[in-house]
Amino acid sequence: MTKNTMFIGLNDQISKRQEINTLDAFKIVSNIFREVTGGATITEGTGVYTHEDGTVVIEKTLIAAIYDCDMEHVIEAADQIKVALNQESVIIETTEVNSVFH
Repeated sequence: MTKNTMFIGLNDQISKRQEINTLDAFKIVSNIFREVTGGATITEGTGVYTHEDGTVVIEKTLIAAIYDCDMEHVIEAADQIKVALNQESVIIETTEVNSVFH
Protein backbone atom coordinates (compact mmCIF):
# COMPACT_ATOMS: atom_id res chain seq x y z
CA MET A 1 0.00 0.00 0.00
CA THR A 2 1.21 3.51 -0.77
CA LYS A 3 1.18 6.33 1.74
CA ASN A 4 1.58 9.88 0.49
CA THR A 5 2.35 12.47 3.14
CA MET A 6 1.74 16.07 2.13
CA PHE A 7 3.34 18.98 4.01
CA ILE A 8 1.36 22.19 3.54
CA GLY A 9 2.81 25.41 4.94
CA LEU A 10 0.26 28.07 5.83
CA ASN A 11 2.25 31.25 5.17
CA ASP A 12 1.23 33.11 2.02
CA GLN A 13 3.91 32.95 -0.67
CA ILE A 14 3.85 36.73 -1.26
CA SER A 15 3.45 38.24 2.22
CA LYS A 16 5.33 35.32 3.86
CA ARG A 17 2.82 35.55 6.75
CA GLN A 18 -0.19 33.42 7.57
CA GLU A 19 -3.15 35.14 5.86
CA ILE A 20 -5.73 32.34 6.29
CA ASN A 21 -6.27 31.23 9.89
CA THR A 22 -5.44 27.63 10.69
CA LEU A 23 -9.03 26.43 11.16
CA ASP A 24 -10.15 27.92 7.83
CA ALA A 25 -7.08 26.44 6.08
CA PHE A 26 -7.90 23.06 7.65
CA LYS A 27 -11.47 23.28 6.31
CA ILE A 28 -10.26 24.22 2.80
CA VAL A 29 -7.70 21.41 2.73
CA SER A 30 -10.16 18.87 4.18
CA ASN A 31 -12.73 19.66 1.51
CA ILE A 32 -10.13 19.29 -1.26
CA PHE A 33 -9.00 15.92 0.10
CA ARG A 34 -12.60 14.74 0.48
CA GLU A 35 -13.40 15.64 -3.13
CA VAL A 36 -10.14 14.62 -4.83
CA THR A 37 -8.57 11.78 -2.84
CA GLY A 38 -11.48 10.47 -0.79
CA GLY A 39 -9.93 11.55 2.51
CA ALA A 40 -6.80 12.10 4.55
CA THR A 41 -5.58 12.17 8.12
CA ILE A 42 -4.52 15.74 8.90
CA THR A 43 -2.38 16.96 11.79
CA GLU A 44 -0.76 20.28 12.60
CA GLY A 45 2.96 20.89 12.88
CA THR A 46 5.58 23.58 12.51
CA GLY A 47 7.85 23.83 9.51
CA VAL A 48 10.89 25.78 8.39
CA TYR A 49 10.80 26.71 4.70
CA THR A 50 13.21 28.50 2.40
CA HIS A 51 11.43 30.44 -0.35
CA GLU A 52 12.79 30.58 -3.88
CA ASP A 53 14.01 34.13 -3.13
CA GLY A 54 16.05 32.83 -0.17
CA THR A 55 13.73 34.08 2.60
CA VAL A 56 13.50 31.57 5.45
CA VAL A 57 10.25 31.36 7.43
CA ILE A 58 8.93 29.31 10.32
CA GLU A 59 5.27 28.52 9.75
CA LYS A 60 2.34 26.47 10.88
CA THR A 61 2.08 23.43 8.65
CA LEU A 62 -0.68 20.95 7.94
CA ILE A 63 0.57 17.39 7.54
CA ALA A 64 -1.77 15.08 5.64
CA ALA A 65 -1.43 11.33 5.24
CA ILE A 66 -3.25 9.92 2.20
CA TYR A 67 -3.39 6.14 1.90
CA ASP A 68 -3.86 4.00 -1.19
CA CYS A 69 -4.62 6.82 -3.62
CA ASP A 70 -3.14 7.07 -7.11
CA MET A 71 -0.48 9.74 -7.58
CA GLU A 72 -2.54 11.57 -10.20
CA HIS A 73 -5.17 12.42 -7.57
CA VAL A 74 -2.56 13.29 -4.95
CA ILE A 75 -0.92 15.76 -7.35
CA GLU A 76 -4.32 17.18 -8.30
CA ALA A 77 -5.07 17.77 -4.61
CA ALA A 78 -1.66 19.44 -4.13
CA ASP A 79 -2.25 21.71 -7.12
CA GLN A 80 -5.66 22.78 -5.79
CA ILE A 81 -4.23 23.38 -2.31
CA LYS A 82 -1.40 25.51 -3.72
CA VAL A 83 -3.93 27.76 -5.43
CA ALA A 84 -6.42 27.87 -2.55
CA LEU A 85 -3.77 28.78 0.06
CA ASN A 86 -1.46 30.77 -2.28
CA GLN A 87 1.51 28.47 -1.72
CA GLU A 88 4.81 28.45 -3.58
CA SER A 89 5.04 24.68 -3.16
CA VAL A 90 3.65 21.66 -1.35
CA ILE A 91 5.90 18.74 -0.43
CA ILE A 92 4.71 15.20 -1.19
CA GLU A 93 6.56 12.28 0.38
CA THR A 94 5.68 8.81 -0.93
CA THR A 95 6.40 5.57 0.94
CA GLU A 96 5.38 1.95 0.61
CA VAL A 97 3.87 0.62 3.83
CA ASN A 98 2.78 -2.75 5.08
CA SER A 99 -0.44 -2.50 7.01
CA VAL A 100 -3.15 -4.72 8.34
CA PHE A 101 -6.79 -3.67 8.39
CA HIS A 102 -8.53 -5.01 11.45
